[in-house]
Amino acid sequence: MTSSERLNARLEGKPVDKIPNMNIFMAVIAREAGVSYREYVTDYRKLVEGSLISAEKYGVDSLSVISDPMREASAFGERVIFPEDGVPYAEKPLVTGDFDLSVLRRFDPLETERTLDRVRGCELLRQKAGRDYPVIGWVEGCVAEAADLRGLNELMMDLAAGEEYLDEFFAIIHEQQKRFAKAQMDAGADIIGVGNAAASLIGPQLYRRYGLAWDKAIVDYVHQNGGRVKLHICGNISSILEPLKEVLPDILDIDWMVDFADAAKLFEGTAAAVNGNMDPVEVMMRGSPETVEKAVKACIAAGNSTTLIAAGCEIPAAAPVENLAAMDRLLYVH
Repeated sequence: MTSSERLNARLEGKPVDKIPNMNIFMAVIAREAGVSYREYVTDYRKLVEGSLISAEKYGVDSLSVISDPMREASAFGERVIFPEDGVPYAEKPLVTGDFDLSVLRRFDPLETERTLDRVRGCELLRQKAGRDYPVIGWVEGCVAEAADLRGLNELMMDLAAGEEYLDEFFAIIHEQQKRFAKAQMDAGADIIGVGNAAASLIGPQLYRRYGLAWDKAIVDYVHQNGGRVKLHICGNISSILEPLKEVLPDILDIDWMVDFADAAKLFEGTAAAVNGNMDPVEVMMRGSPETVEKAVKACIAAGNSTTLIAAGCEIPAAAPVENLAAMDRLLYVH
């Protein structure tokens, strides 16, 4: 089976030759492409090169343009710093304490440098891989993007206080989120990843008030345009698993601190396949092949006919090759 055939079958609960390996690589891709992290996040050609090498070398069953959370922030007008060997970050928040949303630039994803770079990445991945691999585009979830633009601590306080500007803020972010997602689908992405890590910090009440409707809106929009959604909320999302049943992405990433058996049971029979959830550091980087084997087998045993397997978040670049090989080997169905 090709990786695309494998993932499509698994999401439908049909037999596969291998449970899809859905690990997230970023620093690994930069390493495999032989470039600095800065070059990886600013040159889609290097991102594509490293992605293709990594998929072949480590058995990953998808190709993704995920790289850093600052693509949209840059397009909105935030000044972004690019360390040579680190993740880009904002010099300072764009939205300040006066809540002036006029500072947010409404952008065309095809006319701003960093969003266009990601769109071109989708296009080149599709060109290089044909239909053998699913291509995963990527957008920031509304809570995560608000944190990028406002500052995480400031946003948390604003959410707790119920500041009046928030609904308009999220609406602006969502409109751009849709445009960016559509541009990537038009360029060849089958799946849109939605990274919404900050949503793991707000609990079920605030998630229902400020997160759920927007996550559901982007899922519905992508579905209406013929794509699938992979929702990635890293961190402990145990308290918002129940609300996430109303969002129902096609794939829901489950980080290592969440009980994978509980998550698999909660979503069994729904349209959402859970994906996870080895500890990327303690198991995949610091562990041995035997540690990896134990963790992978536990995830498989906890899952069901649609479950996907991956570390709970990004695999560190220092993860031993033998650990990555051990994981992929264990996913083949005998």
